[in-house]
Amino acid sequence: MKRIVYGLLLLIVGCHCSSWAAANYPEVQELVIDSSVMGETRNLVVYLPAGYQNNEDRFPVLYLTDGDIQGPHTAGTVDYLAKFDQVPQMIVVGIVNPRQTRERDLTVTSADKQSAEQLENADRFLAFIEKDVIPLVKQQYRTLDYQALSGTSHGGQFAINALIKRPGLFNGVIAISPSLYWHNQQMLGLSEMALKNHQLQGRLFVSIANEEPAMTEPFQKFVDLTKRYPTDKLAVISQTFSNETHNTTVLQGQYYGLKHLFSGWAIPESPQTLADLQAIFEKRSKLLNTAMVIPEDRAAGYGQWLQYLNRQDDALALLNWNRITYPQSFNAHAALIRAYLHFKKAEEAKAALTDALRSIKELSSEQKAQLEGLFS
Repeated sequence: MKRIVYGLLLLIVGCHCSSWAAANYPEVQELVIDSSVMGETRNLVVYLPAGYQNNEDRFPVLYLTDGDIQGPHTAGTVDYLAKFDQVPQMIVVGIVNPRQTRERDLTVTSADKQSAEQLENADRFLAFIEKDVIPLVKQQYRTLDYQALSGTSHGGQFAINALIKRPGLFNGVIAISPSLYWHNQQMLGLSEMALKNHQLQGRLFVSIANEEPAMTEPFQKFVDLTKRYPTDKLAVISQTFSNETHNTTVLQGQYYGLKHLFSGWAIPESPQTLADLQAIFEKRSKLLNTAMVIPEDRAAGYGQWLQYLNRQDDALALLNWNRITYPQSFNAHAALIRAYLHFKKAEEAKAALTDALRSIKELSSEQKAQLEGLFS
């Protein structure tokens, strides 16, 4: 029994993983921005989802600091998770922070040196992302409105600062080992004020590794603040990777951070009815602010699983929905006919065959013979 069910899981997941083909590896592009905000030229590394050039789909975007260093493995993590339908396929935009400007780009200005007239340091870099990078990405690529931000160390400090200074700009934020000690833990005061006023929104993942107290103590204070001032507008998860160091924690941080940002995205590895799948895709649609429909192959796979379990009503409901939703799909019609025959519903199977022959516009003689052969 376990072996057969595992085979069904592979069938359901495998039919969704055509992007494993060698021709559909993620594509990498490099862009240069002559930024008026920064007053200098800056570089981007853009990782496009597998198969991007072969479809017209639009994708959510993950913006990433230290993009030349963190971009390759993060894009790989996104690609891997997307192949198993744990997160959506995404465009990953790695923003390069050269060593000579990294501290300036990503850290907040000391409170006693801030100027209301002139943005500096992290605030200016945030304005650069909002006014230069995001519009360019939207212009160059097929994007959805959903966008997330991830950063590590000073980049983690930057990510939390962005969450505070521009609430709503990013739907999700990942802050890995954020340097919250900076300027006498200045970010904690800014965070407490924003949390008290319920300004923050979206989903936030923060993590720390096995690090010095200078890192772990302000991190814990920040986590405590999120618990002291909870709000329905902000979903926070914190995690400690005690077996990792400051330099090795990023891989796990991105993995679990992405899973939190898209919590509820994955379809459970158990039989799913039409109502179950519709509820999941309704959540996906709400999260990405775009209509999402159960794919034909997914509906067929779960319908066949329900058929195997002899859950007649559930199987037929899902396969009928699939046939109606995808009337030109040969596989959707064939799966429904097989299900009717499996459940000894000969008249319904014949009616489904008639419907298939009438509905499929470019039905080949071979496909017609295959459908009719199901009755032999």
